[in-house]
Amino acid sequence: MRLSTDLWRDHREAWQLRFICEQFLTLGYTAWQGYLGHGRGMLICEMTGGDVTMEDWGETVMPFQIQYKAAIAIPSHLQSYHLPTDRTYRLLEAMQTYAPDQEILLALHGGSDFEVNWLRNLAIAPPECHRQVCNRWDEFNLDPEPREDQDK
Repeated sequence: MRLSTDLWRDHREAWQLRFICEQFLTLGYTAWQGYLGHGRGMLICEMTGGDVTMEDWGETVMPFQIQYKAAIAIPSHLQSYHLPTDRTYRLLEAMQTYAPDQEILLALHGGSDFEVNWLRNLAIAPPECHRQVCNRWDEFNLDPEPREDQDK
């Protein structure tokens, strides 16, 4: 019997893993861009449409908003999720020890689910994600603006 290499796509409980796999370059790009501009912090992703557990992630684009929050803004932001104080404290400790050039701290919120992931041992580090997205910007930019170096 041969097992499918895409089993994660069929596991409805693991929408977070599906999202990370589908949006990995965007996550790495945003994490590195945020770190360069604001220092240590965390990505916050909010799913903005549909039932995240029922979507066919291979064919449907799940709308989401992503932002990088600097470490100083994290405690007040996490209060809206009603996390216990000890979990917030552990997240703040993680922000002081994670390696921004090799790892990503990511909070995912969709429906009633809220999960924080510490992505380590990445096949593509955040600086490389950033480089790849910049090199392929037309594929990632949904609202293209003319560049100054383009002929008009």
